[in-house]
Amino acid sequence: MEENRTQGQEVPKFRGLYRYVHISVKALDAIIIACVAVIILVTLFSLRDAGYRVTFDSRGGTDVAAEKYQYGDHIQLPEPPTREGYTFGGWYLDTACNEPLTEAHTVGAELTLYAKWIPTS
Repeated sequence: MEENRTQGQEVPKFRGLYRYVHISVKALDAIIIACVAVIILVTLFSLRDAGYRVTFDSRGGTDVAAEKYQYGDHIQLPEPPTREGYTFGGWYLDTACNEPLTEAHTVGAELTLYAKWIPTS
């Protein structure tokens, strides 16, 4: 077998990533494996709960349950809430009820929709 020597000096063996680290290779391997396991677990956990929550604020009307949607989904409107002395005027993107929810609106983030109420006289 050929020795790793050049003109009487021993050539250090290549240790890859561990070349300049003063810790055992087994310890570094264990650390790397633990880090990869954590990354995999975090990824799996985030995929398990993927999606965006759409909350319906009925503003004094009957409760409407929140729903989860994926990015780009169109919102399926729930049964309209009811409120005594008022008529439901639709769902809006802002609390002042100036920006109505349209059929073309897609989910891209967490979202709260607000009910507009029109007094019945």
